[in-house]
Amino acid sequence: MKLYLTPEPSLELIRYLRSTNGEDGIGGSTMRKRTLGDAINTTRALDELDTTAQLWLSHIDGPVHAFVSDHAKGTSTKRLVTHVLSGPIPHGCFIDLGHGVCVCSPNFTFLQLASKLSLLETVQIGMELCGSYSRWRLVPRQMGDPYYFERPETRSCTFQVPPATSLARLLPFLERMHGQRGARNARAATRWMADDSASPMETAVFLLLSLPKRLGGYGLPKPVLNPKLIISNPDGSKERYPDMFWAGANIDVEYNSDSAHSGEWARYRDSKREIEMTVANLKVLPLTRPQLMSAEEFDMFARGLRRMLGIRARGTDLSWQFRRDELRETLLRDWK
Repeated sequence: MKLYLTPEPSLELIRYLRSTNGEDGIGGSTMRKRTLGDAINTTRALDELDTTAQLWLSHIDGPVHAFVSDHAKGTSTKRLVTHVLSGPIPHGCFIDLGHGVCVCSPNFTFLQLASKLSLLETVQIGMELCGSYSRWRLVPRQMGDPYYFERPETRSCTFQVPPATSLARLLPFLERMHGQRGARNARAATRWMADDSASPMETAVFLLLSLPKRLGGYGLPKPVLNPKLIISNPDGSKERYPDMFWAGANIDVEYNSDSAHSGEWARYRDSKREIEMTVANLKVLPLTRPQLMSAEEFDMFARGLRRMLGIRARGTDLSWQFRRDELRETLLRDWK
């Protein structure tokens, strides 16, 4: 018997595993499963899962929500609530983690959540799954306790983790799932996404700048996030990864957060890096957290970037300002 988690707990467990497994990512193996005939549908079977499975399940909100193959196997208790997923299951929808636990794959999680969430919420989750951060950070309850962890705060993140998926893998999957519930919304969300975001704040800046004005953004061309560049300086060639890079204009926007860029050594390192980029004929445009958090200062920043990109400015009105403020509230409310 296996437990097939629904999208919401799957996302929680994916976040947890990305944060703890390091370079191994989520782990597990993609399943070729046509039906869910072996799905766990009783609390007794749930309680019989081993200690590793119980540890994983302790990191998701209860009760456990899981799929079963038909209504006759349904149940709803304080520990387990089941949902029907009938018919043939397309390849790539589930990952078997072992220990009797299966999660929706990142691609299937994205598809399923797209039918329930707003466009912007779907884009944010997609950027996280295609990025190198996970909105989860473990906090031990007691010093040196390797097994028991408190639920992290909303603002907690783990950085520099392998992407869970990418647009190159997600788009063909959505094409195969054409006609499935959520597929249209998911494809609409991918239009505004990009790979390789390194943090939620980087995602927020990217979306504020590149979303169209009808959604409250500035409608600028999408930059490439964290691409690998080889730059030449007097002391030789070096690899550099600009935060947001517009190749045609050779512009690099560098977001400097309070937490990641604190201390004299960090400021020296960032300054040295920006000088190296400038010497290599890249136009470096720093963006600070106070600038981002102020609508007026960020508006000035975006207008300056627009001029540097050589894009003609379009007029704005009160209706756009209202949409802009709504977009900013959605993207930045967890980080104020």
